Amino acid sequence: MFGEDIQERREVVYGHVFIDLPSTYTRLGTVEVAWNPTVRIPDMPLPQYLSTTVYANNGTYYLTQWTQLDTEKYYFKPLEKEATERWGSKWQSLKFTVPVNTDSQEYRQYIDYLKQLEQSLPEAFDVAVYAKRFSGRIIVRVLEFTPAEGASARIYQFNQLYPVVPYKTVEEANAQRILTP
Repeated sequence: MFGEDIQERREVVYGHVFIDLPSTYTRLGTVEVAWNPTVRIPDMPLPQYLSTTVYANNGTYYLTQWTQLDTEKYYFKPLEKEATERWGSKWQSLKFTVPVNTDSQEYRQYIDYLKQLEQSLPEAFDVAVYAKRFSGRIIVRVLEFTPAEGASARIYQFNQLYPVVPYKTVEEANAQRILTP
């Protein structure tokens, strides 16, 4: 409303990672979203889960989430281009459009959850994904869903964006980043 004083509130995503949401957003609840690595990892239970909290305001949604690998022998590959400034820190970011009738395994879970909560959904969502990697085994993300039309040619799945690799590969990649200006 015109003249309305909208305050922001701080929401924890994971550990010391916070986002500031306008007070007009309502917390809808939490959902565990299943995902599987693209490589077989011995002794790691499958599926793995993204612990997700959903906030809504007039058809726009914020989903805060994190996952931790249940193994110490494999790690998420280091993220590239963590250059987007948001909520006081730098994030890797990516944008695409997802239709509500998607066959994407990951995004179908988010949309089904919103339908279970009897949310009125548009034809599609523009999705902005902000990600951080911690200690090699944790990925923290914020997904922003805004009403849209159409669809992107490619809808990025969690396991495509954050490949799981053996520990030795991570060490080699970190050394290469240090040596390359």
